[in-house]
This record gives sequence, structure tokens and C-alpha cells, in this order.
Amino acid sequence: MVKPKNILVTLAVLFFLFTGYLFINSLEQPKHIHSRDDVPQSSTNRAGDSETVIVDLKKQLQGDPGNFSILMSLGHAYLENRYYEKAGKIFSRAVKVNPGSPEAHTDLGVALRNNGQIDEALKQLKKVTADFPEYADGWLQLGTIYRFDLKKNRKALDCFQKFLILDNQGELAPRVKEEIRRIEAEMNP
Repeated sequence: MVKPKNILVTLAVLFFLFTGYLFINSLEQPKHIHSRDDVPQSSTNRAGDSETVIVDLKKQLQGDPGNFSILMSLGHAYLENRYYEKAGKIFSRAVKVNPGSPEAHTDLGVALRNNGQIDEALKQLKKVTADFPEYADGWLQLGTIYRFDLKKNRKALDCFQKFLILDNQGELAPRVKEEIRRIEAEMNP
């Protein structure tokens, strides 16, 4: 039997990698408005593996509907497959089960953003940074919304700088520093 601690460690690693992937993809803006929609959701699966994971997680969740780890795993699987609305619903449940989890709140914001619900995502991520100011990824995701969705460079810059204060040596730090340089160049031509 898998221990809950092992599941949580695995989830944390997967979450970090996935949010990094989302952030890196968000740095390069689409060439045209639908350039990220050219690939159907089902074609992003690796030989159906991720669909199998989703089916398995849904079965597990039926047996234990309040299991936070399963909710988070299923939400991440939905995000990975670009099922953003489903991911949002699952992360909403995860937030209700564990309201003290900054990861669940942040992932809900990511799902809302990717589902085109920018105002709701903004509210969610503002709440994350207010309630969990030491959670670096909340600042990163809030900065991403300000930068790419709302075009508010000053606010994006502030969020990215707060991210770097909390995570200056992490895997994403060089990309965030580069984005800060771009913002500063745009603000001071």
C-alpha cells in the first residue's frame, strides 16, 4: 500500500513541474489568438496513459470522495490534459477539503485562468497571496495573469519580484528574471 507521505511528495514534485511548464508556456505569447487551440485535447495524451490515470483516480475518488491527495492528483491530470473546467471543479473541492492548502488555491486559480475565467482567477490568486504570502507559486501565477492577460506590467513586475524573494534559486528563477528584464525594457524604452 502506498503511504500518504509518498503520495504527497510525489504530488508536490508533479505540481512544481507542472506549474513550471505552465509558466514557461505562458512566457511565449501565441502567434495568433487560437494557436494553442490547434491541438485537440485527446491528442495531448501519451498513448492514452493520462486518460487511464484519470479513470483510475476517478474510481479512487468514488471510494474516498474527501481524499485531498486524490483530488489534487485528479486536478493535475485534468490540467495536464487541458480539461480546465473539470480541473477547476476538482480543485474547488480540494479547497473545501483543505482550505489551508496554498497549492489547492493556486491550482484553482491556474485552472480558472486557463478556462478563460480571468476575473475569477485573479480573485483566487489575490486571495492566495494575501492568505499565504510566503507561497512563491501564488506570486508567480498572479504575476502571469497581470503580465499576459491584463497587461499590467507594473503589477506583474511586483509579483515576479516577490516570487524571486521567496524562490531566487529555484528552477524557474532564471526565466522569471528574464521576464522581469523584458518588463523593465518595455516600461523604460
